[in-house]
Amino acid sequence: MMKRKRKNRFFVFQAFVIGVVLVIVIGLTRGIIYEEELARAQYPPGISVLGISKKGLYGYLGPLPLDYINAAVEQGGMLTEYWDAKMNGSGHDYLGTNHLYLEVFNPNLRAGRYFTKEEQDQLVCLVSESLAKQLYGTIANSLGHTFSSRSLRADLEIIGVIEDGTELPVKTVDINGYEQYQFRLASNRFVIYPAAALPLEDWMGLYRSIWLEGNVIKARALANYLERLDFEASYAVNPFPAQYVPDPQSQSILIAVLVGFACLVMIVAALGMFGMQMIQVIRRRQEIGLRMAVGAMPHHVLKLILTESMLTILIPSSAGAAVGYLLHPVISRLAFPVLFDGALVLIAFGVLVVFTVLVGFYPAWKGATLDPIECLGKTPRLN
Repeated sequence: MMKRKRKNRFFVFQAFVIGVVLVIVIGLTRGIIYEEELARAQYPPGISVLGISKKGLYGYLGPLPLDYINAAVEQGGMLTEYWDAKMNGSGHDYLGTNHLYLEVFNPNLRAGRYFTKEEQDQLVCLVSESLAKQLYGTIANSLGHTFSSRSLRADLEIIGVIEDGTELPVKTVDINGYEQYQFRLASNRFVIYPAAALPLEDWMGLYRSIWLEGNVIKARALANYLERLDFEASYAVNPFPAQYVPDPQSQSILIAVLVGFACLVMIVAALGMFGMQMIQVIRRRQEIGLRMAVGAMPHHVLKLILTESMLTILIPSSAGAAVGYLLHPVISRLAFPVLFDGALVLIAFGVLVVFTVLVGFYPAWKGATLDPIECLGKTPRLN
């Protein structure tokens, strides 16, 4: 009996390890694929980016000084101060930038024009067409009129209207690794204005970056230049994706190794657990025969054995999956590309359910089809 309990504990531990390994492997695989897709789909080609943050983990960077903004622009930088609509209380996606940004990324205009270099310190703006229609009925009527913003504490003259759904690169990650989720944002409520006219405070939901045409070497040179200025900022060059795999073949090999390792672990464990379940059926043949003799139907026996398989395999493996999910901060600090979210939990749980059913169904079916007379005898046959 003691030996049997030890075996059961071993298989419970094995199921727990399967859950941990499965979640970590799925998280790593999804992270690699996600970063590759994000790099191709959202990272602007031929563009480098500097993430701007306060030096140190905590602190207040404050509004960007005008001489700092002008210095960045003179070096070819396209400064962005994006204030998330969910955080500013107005429902508008505010984007402070400069004329270079508009000329390079070229958002489609429905009417009007971009602001120019000479208007970098003027209270002018571009708005999305939905916002223009909401304010003044038509796009044409909005031009030359005022957009009043309580969040910005300013009245801006509308000089241009851009198409709804315009996608612009507005987010990045800073040197401290704060999550800022996408490079591109599509919005129907953009308000784009000269950053030098309204430098923003360090409010919640504010994301600062400097974009520029060129490679990472040029971006690093700009960062070195800005670090010499009298401004306590820190910079991350091309900060996302941090673990981008540039060679598609290397990426495929890495994914194949991860998936192969997970499959090997699950196959080895499945063989052991399958054997355990078959042995359990043999040992309980008299119990099964007695149940059938007093009226139990085959589907009752099938359900009984499958339920016990769930308790032995699914519950500990699910606990292992939960532990693996909780380990993601540690794995992320090891500089591995990981993606842990709600979808990962659903995928892992679905795989574990399928795994449990595959391991437990055949032994349960064999137990349900046993002859009760043979079960109550001395020489039961399972084949």
